[in-house]
Amino acid sequence: MFKFSGVKFRTKLLIFFQLATVIILLACIYMYFSLQILIKDTTVMYEKTMELTAVYREMGSIQHEIESYLSTSSSDSLIAFYDYMNGIRGLADKLLEKVDYTPKGIKSKNVANMIIHYLDNAEKTMNAKRGRDIDGYTKLYAQIVLENNDINRYIEEIMSGELINTSDSYAAISKRIQFATTFNNLLIIGVVIFVTGMIISFSFQITKPITKLASYAKRVSVGDFDVEIQQVHGGEVGILYSAFNMMVVNIKEYIREIKEKARLELSLNEQRMNNLKMKNALRESELLSLQSQINPHFIFNTINIGAKIAMLEGDKKTCTYLENAADIFRYNLKGLDTFVTIREEIDNVCAYIFLLQTRFGESVNFQLDYGEDPQALEQTVPRMILQPIVENAYIHGISEQENGGTIGLKVSSDEDHVYVAITDNGKGITQNKINEILGDASDDDDMHLILGPKKGHTTGIGVDNVIKRLRLFYNQYDILDIKYEGGLTQFIFKLPKRQQGGDTHVPSLNRR
Repeated sequence: MFKFSGVKFRTKLLIFFQLATVIILLACIYMYFSLQILIKDTTVMYEKTMELTAVYREMGSIQHEIESYLSTSSSDSLIAFYDYMNGIRGLADKLLEKVDYTPKGIKSKNVANMIIHYLDNAEKTMNAKRGRDIDGYTKLYAQIVLENNDINRYIEEIMSGELINTSDSYAAISKRIQFATTFNNLLIIGVVIFVTGMIISFSFQITKPITKLASYAKRVSVGDFDVEIQQVHGGEVGILYSAFNMMVVNIKEYIREIKEKARLELSLNEQRMNNLKMKNALRESELLSLQSQINPHFIFNTINIGAKIAMLEGDKKTCTYLENAADIFRYNLKGLDTFVTIREEIDNVCAYIFLLQTRFGESVNFQLDYGEDPQALEQTVPRMILQPIVENAYIHGISEQENGGTIGLKVSSDEDHVYVAITDNGKGITQNKINEILGDASDDDDMHLILGPKKGHTTGIGVDNVIKRLRLFYNQYDILDIKYEGGLTQFIFKLPKRQQGGDTHVPSLNRR
């Protein structure tokens, strides 16, 4: 419809808005002057009638306030009365100012004088009421009621006459209004058609490439960065397309970099969190262990001296008992933040079993199977993971049986794992208890590890603490299986094979 090739967008917009503004302005000017002429003619015709109508309404309102004050003595009604009185008096003065000596003017003058006389009597009535002159305000009230009715009737007669007199003028004005309305409607339709044509033409030439670019942007917003953007050459739109295409390429590259950084950061955060949980668990376990002991170094030295005295006096059995007790204390004093081999863990268990057998005799039997893989015994694990399980097997298993029972420890391995099974033929364990011990992998479980681990009897380290330390150490949830089959309770550790390193300390989380 309209061609703007080679013209900048700013110039196109200015031309369009200037044309539309000029057309609308001309239409508005014509409509304004037409309305002014009609309004002037209508105002002249209805001015007197509107003034009389205002007086007619105000007379009813002021009469209502007079009656309200006379019956209730309300100060609000008194204030409203004076407000209405001042307004009506002003309207009456206007009627007197525009008086001419035509029949219409004489009637207006009579109405104004009647209103002024009515207002004077109304004010006297209110003053009589305020002065508690009952007879006075009663007579005055009756008089102003009659005057109010007379004034209203007189105004109605004048307005009826005016309506009849202006019927011819109203017919002429109606014809002019109808003509102006028709012309204005046609003018508006013409303006709408012109502006619509301009908008359609402008939209096809300017907004079409922008709409297409918006569709590209929508696809990019939902993650489709492989969108093929058709280039537009020339003008601001061409620059916009080039910039958008470059932006999509840059965003795609940035997202790739951000994902890679997020992946690395997530991996690092997980590692830090696991280290933190591991350290917290170790500290908590050591605290529990220390709380269950009274100066362990003193006890260890005392037991060691006792073992030497027993050896010097030839009491071999007492010497062996004290040496095993000293070994347990020595093993426990090294702390939980070091690694040991499975062989060392088994030696500690053997020392603990010797103490039990010395104390309880034949009611405690122990079967040990090192397995066929010597390398499995050199697997490094966190300290104090087997003794708490063996202790649990005795306390909750065979100790509650009259004839005692047997505790077994067996080591086996395959290509990827080392298996350590601890069994007992005690009273058994329910599935609900197994589920309670194994717990779940939720955050609440990890928090329970830090805040409230269960205590063991000898070392202050419970089964719950052992399981969770192993899960943190290996970063693997499926680290322990508990079964009860054929009268045997089995705790089977499934330990992934790690590089052997002997006694090494767990790295401190505070180091940088």
